[in-house]
Amino acid sequence: MKQIGVFGATGYAGRELLRLLRVHPGARVAFATGSDPALPSHEEGLEREADAYLLALPHGVSARFAARLRQSRPQAPVIDLSGDLRLPDGEAYRQWYGAEHPAPELLGTAPYGLPELFRERLAGARLVSNPGCYATSMLLPLAPLLEQELVDADDVVIDAKSGATGAGRAPKEHLLFCEVSEDLSAYSPGRRHRHVAEVEAVLQARCGRPVPLTFCPHLLPVRRGILAAIYLRSRRPAGELAAALASRYAGEPFVKLVENPPRLVEVAYTNQCRISVHDAAPGRVVVFSALDNLVKGAAGQAIQNLNLALGWPETQGLEEAA
Repeated sequence: MKQIGVFGATGYAGRELLRLLRVHPGARVAFATGSDPALPSHEEGLEREADAYLLALPHGVSARFAARLRQSRPQAPVIDLSGDLRLPDGEAYRQWYGAEHPAPELLGTAPYGLPELFRERLAGARLVSNPGCYATSMLLPLAPLLEQELVDADDVVIDAKSGATGAGRAPKEHLLFCEVSEDLSAYSPGRRHRHVAEVEAVLQARCGRPVPLTFCPHLLPVRRGILAAIYLRSRRPAGELAAALASRYAGEPFVKLVENPPRLVEVAYTNQCRISVHDAAPGRVVVFSALDNLVKGAAGQAIQNLNLALGWPETQGLEEAA
């Protein structure tokens, strides 16, 4: 039985980590830090022993703790759920996060924790960068289609909608119930959302060329879930693209190709990403992707990465979320 330390357990992703760890047959929570006075502080957590650590801390903070844990406990895997380790270098981090990187020596040392694309790098890893929720919903359908040159890499348009938990638990006026309820709003349009940077970095690394995205997220009046509509130019019919994705993800426990557009209720509280492909205007297709932003988009994916880092079956503790 491995003891797991959880930093940031009072945020939405941190609370989801605790929920999933409670049913994990090989793991127990050694300690959890947070803003609740009943919990130890993050600094106190650095003094607590564990076999692995999950960091659900804000960007700009998380990498500092990751660096200190790597130095003091080099054999213990550290899974970072923040955006601090997702970009390739300090210049990119400065551009997208508006600050100097808190631990630049870690950049380039943490494999990107999307198991369906990078499983071989994650097995036995001691530092992992967990992907963003929007990024996961985009990369799972996009990467195989672009790698096989089935769609035009210069014409990728993504309209995505997320539940309010995606914005975190800090009190913000625009996230109050009376502001969100019975409404739908866009935010960070154009090239302002930080997940654009990590998606483009991953796609360029895998495809060997830049893949510029047109991306706009929206805030849904629901708690959890992401539904992405990805509009692509292709000379191939939707059925051929769907077959390519089905072949690529055959045997993957958490990625499912479905016939009809997926719904958020179908993926809520699961570690699934559901994908469907449909013909649109002549020469165009639309690909739908749905997942739970707190599970496959955050905590569930972190458990996948923890399992791989510790040499456990990847689905362990996530079977009910499959």
